Amino acid sequence: MESTTTPTSTKLKTVLVVSLLLNATMAVLVLSNLQRSETPKAQYGAIASQNQNLTRTVNLLRQELGILQDQLSYYKAQADYYSRLSRSNGTVGTGITGRSEINIVAVREVRKSISESTYEGVVMTADVELRVGSGRLLINTRPKIGIDLQTSANTAILVAENLTKLSLKNTDVILTVIASTENEILDGPSAGAAITIALIAAMKDQTPSTTVFMTGTINPDKSIGKVSGVLEKALVAARFGAKKFLVPLGQSLAVTYKMVESHPAPGFTIITTKPETINIQEYVRGQGFNIEVLEVSNVTQAYDLFVSK
Repeated sequence: MESTTTPTSTKLKTVLVVSLLLNATMAVLVLSNLQRSETPKAQYGAIASQNQNLTRTVNLLRQELGILQDQLSYYKAQADYYSRLSRSNGTVGTGITGRSEINIVAVREVRKSISESTYEGVVMTADVELRVGSGRLLINTRPKIGIDLQTSANTAILVAENLTKLSLKNTDVILTVIASTENEILDGPSAGAAITIALIAAMKDQTPSTTVFMTGTINPDKSIGKVSGVLEKALVAARFGAKKFLVPLGQSLAVTYKMVESHPAPGFTIITTKPETINIQEYVRGQGFNIEVLEVSNVTQAYDLFVSK
C-alpha cells in the first residue's frame, strides 16, 4: 500500500510544530522578563509588545492552517476518486478546437517584517486552448508560481466532458496561467471551478464575462467546494473590475479575527483576538466597490452567470 503522506500534510504538521515552539519561546521570554530587575512599567511594556507579536503570529498560523486543511481535504477526496476512475465520458470524435480566457483569484503571503505577515488577494489569467491531439493536458505558468493545477485541471476535464457530452480524448488541453507577481500562491485548488468554466466555454465556443469572478474547487460531481481567503479574493476581484463575485455555498460570510486591547492594570496592556463574522458583500461595498457576492453550489449555476446575456 502506498503511503498517504503528502507535501501538504507534512507542511501542516510543520505549521503545528512551529506554533507550539513559538508559544513555548514566548513563555520563556515572559518569565525571563519578570525575573529582571527592571521597573514594573518597563516589564509590562516588554510583555505587551511580546504579546502583540505572538497574537499576530497566531493569527497568521490560524489562516495558514485553514488553507492547508482545505488543500488536504480536497486532495484526499480527489485521490480516492481517481483511484476508482475509468475515464469514458462523452462521444469520441475527431478532436475539438477552441479557446477561452477567464480571471482567477488566489491568495499569497506578504511579509511585512520578520515577525509580521498578512495575506492578500492575487488576480491571474487562465487561458484555455483546445487543439486536435491525443488527450494530453499541458499546463504552463508564467512566471512559475506555487499553485498546483494538475488535479484541478484533470477534474475540470471530466466535469466538462460530462456536462457537454463531448469527449476530449482526441483533444489536447493547453492551460496557461499568467500571474503579475512571482510570489508563491498558497491556496492551490481554489481555481478549479473557474478553470472548468473556461474549459466548457472553449468547448461550446462561448466567451465568459470579464466582470464575473469566482473562487471554489471543482469536484467530480460538478459541485463547487469551499476554499479559504474568500474575503481577500473578493477585495482584489473588486479592484480589478468585478461586478459579480461567485463563492461556494455558505461562504458569502467570512470569519475575521479582530485584535482587542484590555488594560487590567495601569500601564499593562493585554492584546487578544476575537472572532467576528462579516458579510463579504457589505464589507467590500464599504470599501467603495459596487459588487454582488453570489453563492453557487455547482458548475451549471456558475456557468449561467458567466455567459448570461
